[in-house]
Amino acid sequence: MKTKFTDEDLMAFADKQTKGEKAMDILSVLLQGDEEAKELAKRLDVFIDTRNALINKVLDSKIIFERTK
Repeated sequence: MKTKFTDEDLMAFADKQTKGEKAMDILSVLLQGDEEAKELAKRLDVFIDTRNALINKVLDSKIIFERTK
C-alpha cells in the first residue's frame, strides 16, 4: 500500500487536531473497510494507544503528587 498519510497526519487526527479535507480523507479511507482501511486503522491505533498511555501517565503522576501534599 502506498502511504497516503504521514505519521504526523495520523498523530494530529488521534489528537483531534485534524480538520477539513484531511480529516475527511482519513475518515473516508477508514470507512471503506478494505485492506487499505485495515492497515490505516492499525497505524492509527498505535497513535491513539500512545496518546492514551501518555494521558494516563500524566493523570497518575498528578494523583500521586496530590496524595503526597
